[in-house]
Amino acid sequence: MRCGQWTLVELCDGRQLQIFDIAWGRDSGADFDHITTNVSPGPSEDHTIDFFHTSEVAFMTDPSTGKILFTNRPNH
Repeated sequence: MRCGQWTLVELCDGRQLQIFDIAWGRDSGADFDHITTNVSPGPSEDHTIDFFHTSEVAFMTDPSTGKILFTNRPNH
């Protein structure tokens, strides 16, 4: 994602994920990549490991500044 900097990702279903690093790939015939978070090398503090597809991302922000890094929603 951002070289070991925390990123807040909100998915289209409203889930919010704190992401430190990702592993990604695309299955044969798939239209979107799949993402697994916080596994390699993973943050040193407590964290979750999450899985989602890039098509599910509504927006991503820098939690330290609030700056929107990516949006898939109009008017943001």
